[in-house]
Amino acid sequence: MDVYANKEDIFVQPDGNANDPPIDKDSHNAFNPALYLTCGPLLRFTGLVHNTWRGSILIVTDDEQSTYTPVPSLTLSKTTTPDLFKIDAVQIHTERGMTFWRFDMLIPQDTGAMQISYRINRSPCAQYFWIPAVMENMHVMFHSCNGFSVGVDTGLFSGPDPLWRDVLRKHTSASLSDENPNTTANNNSKNNGRPFHLMLGGGDQLYTDESRLSSPNFSRWTETASLAKLRSQFTNTMRDELESFFLQRYSWWYSQGLFSVAAAHIPSINIWDDHDIIDGYGSYPHRTMESDVFKGLGGVAWRYYMLFQHHVGGGDTAETGGNDGSWVIGGSTGPYIAQVSRSVFVRLGPEVMFLGLDCRTERTRSRIVYRETYNAVFERLRREVTSDTKHLLVLLGVPIIYPRLSILETLFSSRLMSPLKALGRIGLVSSALFNKFDGSIEILDDLDDHWTTRHHRTERQFLLEALQKLAVEKNIRVTFLSGDVHLGAVGEFFTPSDEPSPRKEGDGRYMACVISSAITNRPPAGKVADILNRVDRGRTHYIGRRTGEKMVGVFGEDVDGRARRNKHLLPRRNYCEISDTGTEGVGVGVNGIGEKTGEGEGGLDIQLHFEMDTGDPAGWTKAYNLHIPEFRGND
Repeated sequence: MDVYANKEDIFVQPDGNANDPPIDKDSHNAFNPALYLTCGPLLRFTGLVHNTWRGSILIVTDDEQSTYTPVPSLTLSKTTTPDLFKIDAVQIHTERGMTFWRFDMLIPQDTGAMQISYRINRSPCAQYFWIPAVMENMHVMFHSCNGFSVGVDTGLFSGPDPLWRDVLRKHTSASLSDENPNTTANNNSKNNGRPFHLMLGGGDQLYTDESRLSSPNFSRWTETASLAKLRSQFTNTMRDELESFFLQRYSWWYSQGLFSVAAAHIPSINIWDDHDIIDGYGSYPHRTMESDVFKGLGGVAWRYYMLFQHHVGGGDTAETGGNDGSWVIGGSTGPYIAQVSRSVFVRLGPEVMFLGLDCRTERTRSRIVYRETYNAVFERLRREVTSDTKHLLVLLGVPIIYPRLSILETLFSSRLMSPLKALGRIGLVSSALFNKFDGSIEILDDLDDHWTTRHHRTERQFLLEALQKLAVEKNIRVTFLSGDVHLGAVGEFFTPSDEPSPRKEGDGRYMACVISSAITNRPPAGKVADILNRVDRGRTHYIGRRTGEKMVGVFGEDVDGRARRNKHLLPRRNYCEISDTGTEGVGVGVNGIGEKTGEGEGGLDIQLHFEMDTGDPAGWTKAYNLHIPEFRGND
């Protein structure tokens, strides 16, 4: 299949409808009435309720070049029938000459999957998305770290498009051959036979760290001495600069390249992580986090996160609470972001449910989520996980299992670093070793972010044991999805056993953790991944006496077929594909992770797709196939 050059390459060009007025397809402005889009359309999924698909579409328009009488409208139709229905937009926000419009959609499911076409203001170019059949589990694509860190030479990676090109290739050619004609190494990347119904964004959907460089007043604050930082006020000028930065950064990133094509054709659910705000937000010492400027930054980032990623106006508290059934709302505002947390809980089909846990709004250096929020989450799970449910996907931005870095954590937070910090303050040691916010060792905020750090181990054990208890009560399999670390990996929790190959199906404590990161950002050097692997050495760790945990060696060969010594961590750009085992296509039949058996009905098949040739715009990937068995403890 040809590599896409731009958005128009995958637009559906409709034949039109007899009831539509004639449209001049050569017109400079194809919308009628005229609209100038600065961002969008962006699709969002909010749940399956009573066999009805719920979601929304967001567009952002330039006021000077658009006509709002009548208000923008959306026309929906099945691609196989001429039936049309119209939805008027709801204005949810306006600022700086731009207006945010949301189209709310309720679409009944059918006995077969449906391709839904949509057009805004009678545009000649229809776009489309897919809705699964009533008894069909969704075909899901999961990604994280969809942006570049400051200072990365993006040209070395052909920018952000290559892996999104691969995603769209699979999405738009589901019934066609997907094999790279230039290589045989991709022959285990099986086409699922279905388009993607959903994109899960695991955090860092864009990188806004550049606010430190692009906002003059905030930039000067970062260069100020630490004590002066704590006394500084979040001025109206600084707020205005940061609001302008976030608005422009979101509008640009969500409108360029093939990511914007995917966002217009595959509905999404997102949670946020630190780079949606700024690197390490929430994990710095309390004196830094409670500063007026850092609190102000968090509030600005939250506002645009809700607008662009959730289609919600910041002041619309009634909507963000009771009217959207996908939310699990925290009971108290966060310590540094003056908003309640918003986790997402939805059904993805008759047998699969999804929880995206908000792990950033309530985060401090010593806590990730309030206990009252956990109570609300588990009350919702116990109430709504039905007997038909076989799988619960739990999305956490940062992996809940990862090689332990206790030695580095102890070293960088110890008094042994005090002389080095002093030398850094007087310029005798490179300032790159220290972060710009409190002068601590640069990597320390990343270590403190991890669930395995000493600050979070008690909370981690609480969450794991609560989910294991739920799994046994509801007879479901819990699987974690995570990103953040810029490489691919798989870990697992399990009941320790003397058997050489214990079966996973009857183990209620068995939970896999699939780490897929990054779809865009630069991966770490291979030597860094090797050091992490040597530190951990694939050891089994124990949580109390009843749960073991370890990284799983699934990467025995590289994308070119050569053997790898580091079987646990693969530092290449990647994304993840999830489908139920009963779906034609993947179905490799694996008992547990990495052991082919030929059985596995009722489980989930997972493919981690890794970039084969860094810098190749075509974005061909090699897939590593995994299988998550259903839990059969109550058979």
